[in-house]
Amino acid sequence: MDVEVYVSRSGEYADVEVRLSAAGAQTPPIPAAFLLLIDSSKSMGEHGKLAQAVEIAKRLIASMGPSDVVAVYTFDERVKTVLPLTPAPEALERAKRLDKVKPGSYTFLYQALSKAIDDLAAGSGSLFRRGPSLSGYVKRIVLITDGEPWPHYTEEHWYESLGRTAASYGISITAIGVGYDYNEKILYKLASASGGTWYHAANISDVSQILMQELGRSRALEARRPVVRIETDAEVVEARKLGRTIASLGPAREVALEDISAGEVASVVFRLRPKERLAAEVVVSTEEGEVRKQVEETAVLVQDKTAMLAFQLAGELINAAEGGRVELEVLQTAAQEEGLPEVYREKATRVIEALRSGSSKELIHEATTITYSKQQAQAGGTAALPQTAGETATARGEAQLSPGGTECEIFCVDTGKSMRVAPPAVLGRMELAEILPKGQLEYISRRHMELYIKDGDVYIRDAGSRNGIYIGGSRVYEARVSPDVDVVLAKVAKVRIKCANKT
Repeated sequence: MDVEVYVSRSGEYADVEVRLSAAGAQTPPIPAAFLLLIDSSKSMGEHGKLAQAVEIAKRLIASMGPSDVVAVYTFDERVKTVLPLTPAPEALERAKRLDKVKPGSYTFLYQALSKAIDDLAAGSGSLFRRGPSLSGYVKRIVLITDGEPWPHYTEEHWYESLGRTAASYGISITAIGVGYDYNEKILYKLASASGGTWYHAANISDVSQILMQELGRSRALEARRPVVRIETDAEVVEARKLGRTIASLGPAREVALEDISAGEVASVVFRLRPKERLAAEVVVSTEEGEVRKQVEETAVLVQDKTAMLAFQLAGELINAAEGGRVELEVLQTAAQEEGLPEVYREKATRVIEALRSGSSKELIHEATTITYSKQQAQAGGTAALPQTAGETATARGEAQLSPGGTECEIFCVDTGKSMRVAPPAVLGRMELAEILPKGQLEYISRRHMELYIKDGDVYIRDAGSRNGIYIGGSRVYEARVSPDVDVVLAKVAKVRIKCANKT
């Protein structure tokens, strides 16, 4: 792992950025212990979400290595151990148990997480028939939910406390919110406090790629929970973190980071108020030992503003997540600053887009969590999950068309404008802006409608929109495209879709 220190000074303040990056050393993979916690409340039974989650869980099990262990729990008004902690090859043989999962009523999220943390911390008495501890394993709880916890433990502080408890046992929590009705603040607090990550999945089909990335990250782990400390006689005004989660940590002199996998980067930026000349030492502690770097006044003679910009970027991301006033100029400058890691620049760009889109969940996710693209994850050692029946059209094996394939015309009845698109494609506010009336765009989600090919026909599917797709006055999840049928998006925008093979 590389440790770099950047220093900026302006007026009474000095900003010290400690940047950690994992280049991708060839190290043996660490065995993983994954506990999948699947919401089986009433809402997950709608639109086949629970069935798809079960299929995705099966494919995850099939992708795990012989040294890995896995468990699957579900929760509604009860917490059920569908598959106890079991070596992955044995779990695959027992995967048919998951087919018996049925939706219930309530969402006992807190109780389910408490049990999952206790069980993963303790291991299992039946595991390998010897009951060993899981010492040395990458321990991760993967939560999949589409709703609010109900009727008990509905406040954020309960979940932040659970996250800290998980972290004390070396467990990180990956929290995945599906659709638009879950509580994003609870998932963020839970994942952040545990050193994990939270994800917004507009559609249950997105969960497959998320699990692929998380499994790959566990296999490519290079630094387990590094701790960054600054030793200085200067006053620490504030510390901010840019990593899998983004947060302001107050006047902290020591910051524990999340696990860092190959290809990833994370920063801690300390804002200091030096008494006179700046003098400090940065200490980074990992399982392999300590790295110490001196910070002297001479380091800021060249007015490099990288550290200051990283500090400001973290602040603007936090403002965006909390609904505060956002300085777009800072985000735009960060997006163009080559001294910042590419993932930070991309984050600034996506947050600007999310601010304009008006979707609160997508904005909060973009502003609080740095995740990596599929290509970046694969570069870090991720192997793809096998395809599932619930994935997107292309991933599920539905025809991915060549330039000589099918083309669809989408005609807006209200404006008379049309556009052409070749399936598979996901259309939302930005893509449809050229044909829909401006007054309707605020009701259209960033990912609203998916076009794909199945059995030679073109289908549309709700891509996790807030306001839905309607045909004949009824909300639909999936339907075959017919040129004579009006498709109404979000109850406001009427379009007709006509598809044909290119000649």
